[in-house]
Amino acid sequence: MHLSYSFIFLLLIFFMLEAPITQAQGKSTLVSAIFAFGDSTADPGNNNYIKTPARSNFSPYGRDFPNHVATGRFTNGMLIYDFIAKHVGVKQSVPPYLDQSLSTEELKTGASFASAGTGFDPLTPKISEIMDQGARKIAVANLLPMGCLPFVITLNSDIINAITKRDCIDSQSSIAQDYNFKLQNKLNDMQIRFAKLGSRIAYMDIYTPLVDMILGRKYDFENVNRGCCGTGSVEFAFLCNPISFVCPNASKYVFWDSIHPTEKAYYLVSQALQPTIDSITKY
Repeated sequence: MHLSYSFIFLLLIFFMLEAPITQAQGKSTLVSAIFAFGDSTADPGNNNYIKTPARSNFSPYGRDFPNHVATGRFTNGMLIYDFIAKHVGVKQSVPPYLDQSLSTEELKTGASFASAGTGFDPLTPKISEIMDQGARKIAVANLLPMGCLPFVITLNSDIINAITKRDCIDSQSSIAQDYNFKLQNKLNDMQIRFAKLGSRIAYMDIYTPLVDMILGRKYDFENVNRGCCGTGSVEFAFLCNPISFVCPNASKYVFWDSIHPTEKAYYLVSQALQPTIDSITKY
């Protein structure tokens, strides 16, 4: 197994169908709660309550989060599903389920069960179980271009590429492309299978907007192959810490640390996903 497989970007968002809600903008939506499942790209701080080195509840993480709080999100601010939750009008950000201070009312509108460092479970049984609990609007994100993660570039390059060129590792990204193709087909089959229940199962493409950022097709980032924290080539989790050098403006970077995107990158991905989200949540 390649080490890069340990850093799989998996985001499952389950929209619970209960009753129509009218947003402040006057738009109708069927979203009354949002629940997220996944790894460090969806963990808002569940690992704060688990004995694990995979944590980020310390600076410089959270530097650009409201009140500059290091919540446990592996970035400088908000995550993709935080922006999605705001877009559909449920809440401003999605809290970690393990936070004992959460009220019942807060939990009713959603929480994240994601935990940094987790991997895959069989997809169909898990979605079936969630649907048995009442989920009807389900969005599943694909893998990002694995070969373009700064850590993966460093790990899989010769000295020249690791230090100077830092080109993406195509063989690693190809693995993600193959997986994404199979995932999309699987979700299409599941949509047909569960359509009689009134379910909507959507495939969320985060691969393409991130590739566009990295290759400069649509977005203008100054740094696309190193993270903002430390050297940007190997640091993440406890290696990105209060004594690490941090770039002055993270919005100029695609990656915050050597594994995880910046808030700006997550925001742009969420913008690219809005048509997909709208297609399953609006009348």
